Amino acid sequence: MSDIRVRTMFAGEEDAVCELVNRSFMQAVAPGYSGDGIAEFRKHAQPEAMAARCENGNIVLVAEKDFETVGMIEMREEKHICFFFVDPDEQRQGIGRALLDEALVLCGESREITVNSSPNSVAVYERFGFLASGPEQEKNGIRFMPMTLKNPRASV
Repeated sequence: MSDIRVRTMFAGEEDAVCELVNRSFMQAVAPGYSGDGIAEFRKHAQPEAMAARCENGNIVLVAEKDFETVGMIEMREEKHICFFFVDPDEQRQGIGRALLDEALVLCGESREITVNSSPNSVAVYERFGFLASGPEQEKNGIRFMPMTLKNPRASV
């Protein structure tokens, strides 16, 4: 396995990152969503939308392997995961863990990290230590399970 490098996304990389997000979503998540849900997701997974969120304070980390983007995580307000995707061909190699670990460093003193997990990703988040914080919900066709992680890096 090649080394994984996690770093902050540079301005101008939104196209490549959104391509990874959309490809991963369509392969792994979209089959469980309605047409409305897919359309809603894709509105937010556009380069212009990602750039605007970053201008408003969101942080995107990317994972690189052999100079290719193989994963990403987007954090809002240093406490909520907006997007978290690893290339389906690169999963189960520690890329998601590396991204989450680096994101937790950015979260600093935030005591809880939240995510609205797609139903098919709940088990992955549970392996990372997240717990369901409510029932499965649907908003604008997007199905999700709210989940929370106690930040191990926050002071008690």
